[in-house]
Amino acid sequence: MNDHATATQKEGERQGDRVRDTGSGGIRTGRLRDGKEYLAGLADGRRVYLAGRLLEDVAQDPATAGMAGFLAELLDAHQADSELTAADGAPLAYSLAASPDEVRARGRAFARIARLSGGLMGRSPDFVATVLTGWRGAAGHFGPYAENLRRYWESARAANLVLTHAISDPPADRHLGPGSHREVQALRAVAETADGVVVRGAKMLATLSPFADDLVVYPFRPLGDDEPEQALCFAIPVGTHGLTLYSRPSYATEPAADAPLASRFDELDAVCHFDDVVVPWERIFLHGDVAAANGLRAGTGMTAYAWHQSAVRAWIKAETVFDLADACARVSGRSGQQAVRQQLGELAGIVETLRGLVASAEAAATRDEHGHHTCAPVPLAASGMLHATLYPRAVELLRLIVSSGLVMHPVAADDDPGSSTHGFLQSYFAGDGVDGAEHGRLLRLAADLTMNRFGSRQELYERLFLGPPDAFRAKFYDLFTADRTSPSDTVLGDLHR
Repeated sequence: MNDHATATQKEGERQGDRVRDTGSGGIRTGRLRDGKEYLAGLADGRRVYLAGRLLEDVAQDPATAGMAGFLAELLDAHQADSELTAADGAPLAYSLAASPDEVRARGRAFARIARLSGGLMGRSPDFVATVLTGWRGAAGHFGPYAENLRRYWESARAANLVLTHAISDPPADRHLGPGSHREVQALRAVAETADGVVVRGAKMLATLSPFADDLVVYPFRPLGDDEPEQALCFAIPVGTHGLTLYSRPSYATEPAADAPLASRFDELDAVCHFDDVVVPWERIFLHGDVAAANGLRAGTGMTAYAWHQSAVRAWIKAETVFDLADACARVSGRSGQQAVRQQLGELAGIVETLRGLVASAEAAATRDEHGHHTCAPVPLAASGMLHATLYPRAVELLRLIVSSGLVMHPVAADDDPGSSTHGFLQSYFAGDGVDGAEHGRLLRLAADLTMNRFGSRQELYERLFLGPPDAFRAKFYDLFTADRTSPSDTVLGDLHR
């Protein structure tokens, strides 16, 4: 253990069980933060550039207020909804499972959170929360920084922090590598001080980062032995001095009712630039250990935790698309057409496939090498692999089912009885049991998923969620065959008898 890690451990012993304030929205013991406290915490001096302008207030800006407001609602839901918390009141996403029943309880919490956004938030806070929890369950992997990891998990759990991660390197570093006259752009350690590790460079694409309390940073690609300066794992408040986020433009529009999904659930994606940021020693989880960085997934079992949340979200997202397609078909009268019924049947099959994979993974939950129960990984990996193609197919089916309603539908202004177009469109779009305004709202939801940048980004995001699809299919082959330990596990084993 190096001197800094030793000093950190001694400081932790002096603190005992007290959870200290880390500057992320006022961490405290005893109760979870509410939404009002979360929104106030966004005024922490964070530097977020959106479409070339510096945001003055993430909680109030029209481009970001909808997403920030939803996250506040999500934190409030944890205080009111026992399905989201464990017996001790802590969020289930931050809870280790001592039994298969507790694994299923965590899955129900994931489903409840996903339903609040229709599964449209690829980085809802429970994703990185469960990754961090997987690390906590295998804290020994972090060696001299294990106590840092434990204490950070405790503080994040106590406050129900909104976390996201930043793990990918800039394109030039991933695909070109450093040239003879070009400095590495990827995040790396450049110095050590008594206060912490000085880091410089960039990470991307940090989905949700403009709204997060903290960024959790770790390597995504395997590192070479000559890259110890990139073998870093740490957590840092988004408002830290020297950290700047460069976000893509927001897909939220005015009025919000014309893009009802984008206005509430556009998470934003950003490049995170660290300009000689000092990461305090107590926030460091790995530093300079290439083997530990490369073994982070296998050594902690974190994928079983992350894939559980993402598989549940994939199922709920497919369910959202089905429910919307079914509602549009019924209102318009298309549900009686045989072709539409076949398309809805295929959509229902997608939902049931993804739901069944979650059920299979939870039913086969076992105790891992660290003493905690986790889902069977093969069904979860199958869900991730299939969702990369099933979600684009689901969106295609939604387009076919709603068809011309996506091209021409009432806008929010048409709902106003004072509008000159109101009377005609109310009559023209009146459907089965609903008026034209309600039918128009359904069509605007469908258009948001199929016809604009928000919907296109959703589709691309799911295609690439687990990395290049072809590479993951090959990885799944290895995972699947490794799970079949002998020839007797195959059909051929029976045929050869």
